[in-house]
Amino acid sequence: MTTVLFLHTTSEIGGSDVSLVRLVEGLDRRRYAVIVVLPSDGPLVARLAAAGARVEVMPSLLKLTSRRGAGFLVRFAINYPRAVRALVALIRRERVAIVHTNTIHNLYGVTAARWAGVPHVWHFREIVWQSGLLRRLELWMARRWSTRIIVTSNAIAAMYGEKRRWPVQLVRVPNGVETDRFLPGSGAKVRAELGVEPDQTLIGIVCRLDPWKGVEEFLDAAAQVAAVEPRAVFAVVGGSIIGQESYEGVLRDKARALGIADRVRFTSWRYGPSDMPEVHRALDILVLASREPEPFGLVVLEAMATGRPVVATAHGGPLDIIEDGRTGDLVPPGDTRALAAAIVALVNDPARRARVGALARERVITSFSAEQYVAGVDAIYRELVA
Repeated sequence: MTTVLFLHTTSEIGGSDVSLVRLVEGLDRRRYAVIVVLPSDGPLVARLAAAGARVEVMPSLLKLTSRRGAGFLVRFAINYPRAVRALVALIRRERVAIVHTNTIHNLYGVTAARWAGVPHVWHFREIVWQSGLLRRLELWMARRWSTRIIVTSNAIAAMYGEKRRWPVQLVRVPNGVETDRFLPGSGAKVRAELGVEPDQTLIGIVCRLDPWKGVEEFLDAAAQVAAVEPRAVFAVVGGSIIGQESYEGVLRDKARALGIADRVRFTSWRYGPSDMPEVHRALDILVLASREPEPFGLVVLEAMATGRPVVATAHGGPLDIIEDGRTGDLVPPGDTRALAAAIVALVNDPARRARVGALARERVITSFSAEQYVAGVDAIYRELVA
């Protein structure tokens, strides 16, 4: 039995957290025992326990990001050796064979694995664009000390520069979705809850309400679509994040100012991860309008798996996922006119929506299933313990 210790930086539920749950669920329990260390209690604890992991909470594992102040950095530096020693003790006590750090912003795993003398896998799920200094530190530590570096997209690997400069231990393993759960369907339940008529076209964005996710751009494009498509309605599915609780109010005010408040449904956190298949089935078109490059874009896969066409900004992870014009449409980031035009074209062509949706689902099944994702990580583990 191979014991794998995962380190993660949050106990909330987002894209990287869902992907961690999918990985834990998919690993063969006849081969692997799984321990996950989180920094706090939260909804992720129950999800991981249900997936078969043993969960340990260690509040000393502080998340280092460029948004932290000088006081936090001092506390991080003082706390770091103590937290690493605690992890080393856990690794030795549980006879851990592999340490798997599930996010770029956890600097503890690589050092603890090195001190304990076990292989370290560093899973890069983010693009660090806020701080050049922090990015250089994380990339240097991974190149120097990680046995394997997993990236979910070419956009993440590009933090190292040109492909010839990528570390030799870097491996691309895309995220995946359960194609037997994200199935095509009518989405009638969610549409009824949102007050959407059968003959209306529902265009939605599904994300946390963070400014970089591009919801303001989505609303600008929605206003342009609404001006020419009287039966188009829109949904903003997702709620505010900690520290930006007022942002949903900003978005609602913008919808009112644009004159489309009566055509935009804000769901806040009404729908959780278990509701996502039905949410995607309810949409006729999914939009991903991120201002900054998405590291991967799991929501794109989920929509495609349910047979829905996606219009996404042409940077980051969606470039790996969407074949432009065939399994979805890509538009320049920040160009709300191009975004609106792509949406209008799909609204006016139901046959193409169906065709693109079918091809999109086929692409997910052949290249981005949960089984392929788990198999990619499993292959790395087998190599490390051979």
